[in-house]
Amino acid sequence: MSNFDIGKLGSVSSSGGGIQTERFREMHERAVGETEGSSETGGTKSFGDFIKEMVNETNATGLQADSKMNEVAAGRNKDLHGAVLAMEKADIQFRMLTQVRNKVIEAYREIMRMQV
Repeated sequence: MSNFDIGKLGSVSSSGGGIQTERFREMHERAVGETEGSSETGGTKSFGDFIKEMVNETNATGLQADSKMNEVAAGRNKDLHGAVLAMEKADIQFRMLTQVRNKVIEAYREIMRMQV
């Protein structure tokens, strides 16, 4: 699927605060396994399914971040650091979704400009 070699990351201890290689490797293997044939139809996921998942995940992350910020603002939770991290994660996911949308629209327009 990709030319990325996880072995080149090296080993970073989990107490050092860097990339946890084993956790990254597990996440990568899980992601590769999901895209290689875990769809309801038995084949790979369609692009539409991928976009739906991305939108749903972005929405859930945004709602969770909003909830954390509301708890901090109301004084029920004092984890401001966690709330700000959740907001940044939601912001990054939203920007990623926006860029994917822009690229899809750009590709559609390019196809529509093609002469048959």
